[in-house]
Amino acid sequence: MQVLDERNILDAARRFCESHAISRDTPVTLAVCSPSGECVFLLKMHGAPQLSYDIAVNKARTSAVMKVTTRAFHERLIHEGLSVADFCGAGTTGLIGGVPVFVGDEICGGIGISGCKPERDEELAYMFLSYLIEKI
Repeated sequence: MQVLDERNILDAARRFCESHAISRDTPVTLAVCSPSGECVFLLKMHGAPQLSYDIAVNKARTSAVMKVTTRAFHERLIHEGLSVADFCGAGTTGLIGGVPVFVGDEICGGIGISGCKPERDEELAYMFLSYLIEKI
């Protein structure tokens, strides 16, 4: 099983923050969870909304455990007429901005970003994923 190494996460986070600062984007919170949904990395940028802390973790957890983007999970909820509560998982969310981390067919974790509009959170999650995958 592939494991997200803390050095790889830290290097990807450094690159993400540098890129994010250059773009003068809104401050965000970035979370990385293990395949079981345990938060293994959390970075709240100065000025990011306090609520973004829990939301980013929940997005990362949902993507890791469900093995899909939170966008796909959100669409499933709508399509099947379900609610998040139907999944009985603490910290499960259908808010867009979470992406799973795969190496080949193997789930390695999930990434969650919160602090911007959902579509921008998702773009930033994919940006971080590209930095992280370079290091795995």
